[in-house]
This record gives sequence, C-alpha cells and structure tokens, in this order.
Amino acid sequence: MKVNLEPRPALAVSLNSAWQKTLSFNNLKLGDVNRAFESHETGGGKGTNVARVFRLLGCPVSVAAFVGGFPGESLRRDFEKTGVRPLLVNCRGVTRCVYTVINHARGEATELIEPSAPISEEELSQMRTLLLEEVPRHGIVALCGSLPPCVTSSFYAEIAAMAKRSGVPVVLDAAKDIGCVLEEGVTLLKINAEELSQVTDGEHDAIKAGMALLARFKGLSWLAVTDGGMGAHLMSKNGVWRFKTPRLEKIVSPIGGGDCATAIMARRLAEDPLADDMSMPGYFAEALACASASCLTDTPSVFEPSAAQDILRRTAIERLI
Repeated sequence: MKVNLEPRPALAVSLNSAWQKTLSFNNLKLGDVNRAFESHETGGGKGTNVARVFRLLGCPVSVAAFVGGFPGESLRRDFEKTGVRPLLVNCRGVTRCVYTVINHARGEATELIEPSAPISEEELSQMRTLLLEEVPRHGIVALCGSLPPCVTSSFYAEIAAMAKRSGVPVVLDAAKDIGCVLEEGVTLLKINAEELSQVTDGEHDAIKAGMALLARFKGLSWLAVTDGGMGAHLMSKNGVWRFKTPRLEKIVSPIGGGDCATAIMARRLAEDPLADDMSMPGYFAEALACASASCLTDTPSVFEPSAAQDILRRTAIERLI
C-alpha cells in the first residue's frame, strides 16, 4: 500500500491504554474448562492500535499514555520494540489488561476489559505539560478512545485547542461527552452508528443525525460513521457518501478494526490536511478496506496490505447528497 511520507510524525493520544492478551480456542464452551491452543500479548487500547497501523506502514508515530505497574512496563517495552516514540507519564495505578477470547468454531471474538485505574491531578498535570510541548511537533493528533477515571472530556478539548493553535489537524475517535471537544474544532470525528445515535439524543437515521451534528458544530469538518456489515457513511457540510465493503468469508477478530480505520484517516489527513470532496471519499474507502482486512487476523489493527487492496477494489462508493 503506497503511503507518502510526512516529515512530522503522528501523535496518538491514548490515555486509557491497556496491555492486550489474546487467547484462541478451537471451540469455547462457557461454564467449562477451556484450554487455548494459542496465545499472544501486545499493547492495547485505541491509541496503541492506531500507532500499530502507522508502524505497520513504516510511518513515524508517537503515543501519549499513562503507564503503571507490570502491564505498564510491558506496554513501554512494546513501544520501544515496535519503534513507537513513547510519551509516557508514570502513574500509581496499574495499567489495565484487556483479554480477547477468540472462538474459532463460531467465528466469534469476545473482549473482557479490566477497570481502569484513576489518574491523579498531579499525573494529569504532567501529561498536560508534556503535550503542550509535543503537540506542535506533530503532523496530526488522534484523540483515541475512552478516558480513565478522574479525567473528563475537557482534557481532550484542551488538547484539541493546543492543536488548533499550532495548525495541527485533529481526529477524534470517542463518543462520550464530546461536545466540548467538537466546540474547539475537530477535522474528523470517527464514530459508529450506535454512538452517533447516543450523541444526537436517540436519532437512529445516521444521515439526519450526522448532518445535524455538522450543523451544530461549525468547527467539525468531516464525520465518518461505521456500522459493521451494514455499511458506512462519510459526511461533510457539502455532501454525504455511502460505502459498502464486500462480505468477508471468515472473520477471525473484529477487535481493532475501527482503530485501523482511524489510523488510515489520520495518516491521509497528515499528508493532506486540506482534503476535500474529491479526495476524502477515497481515503475513507481505503480506511474501511484496511479495517476489514484487519478482521482477518487475530491481532488488533494488523492487516495484510494485499488483502486490503483486494477489498478496496470491491468497495462501492455512492454519493447521496
């Protein structure tokens, strides 16, 4: 997959990162003793998954994260091993673990998530100071996922404001209490259909909900909405596009697919911050193809570029408005 190199790296803000453990079973039976035939561990959480895609494509990326305890040290070593530039704040709480359980007989993947440790005011202040210095050095900022206890969405809004002052595009992949972030200005909001309905007070028509959101927040340029096998939509104030990817024969694990899409969109916006109606639909089709390809592997956000290219060739794009 061809990627134009960008002088400045991407920054994935991953304040609720995790250490990911994946267990594969031939036929998982609940309420019984199950022995995995394979297991592996890697960094987890949305921002870490986004960074994994950048490294897969050979692109520079930094990750801002809190780390604590043995899982936090494992995450730190994983960043160093994979070439991710770590922007880490040590915290007293232990980094959570996330367990992905794959049942190959049924083609199902279940995710078990430990509770996150709270972040202190001192630790949050250290992260704020770090980001004030680092945000202007990057070509794109991706705000990824939920926030740990004691950190509110206003902190994401602070980071968005930092990026705005430095002319750095912002991608937001979060849904809870994001109004204050969108007020600061977001280049792209990536969200799924269920989350969009929640953000827009229960509106289930994705196009109506999306256009209402774009009208409400003048600083929001693009909205990308995924809906699993039901397709996806890309919206701006000037248009709406519908996308349909081909049906996958065998899904191994969908975990990290959305993060993969976020990473590809962030990469393209880093290269082309003024992307318009001519280029953005193609970028989103590429992002969806890579996300679909990642569902064919057991590691979050990892995909074979050749598989993504094949899916992209068979992805349908229709302009609705």
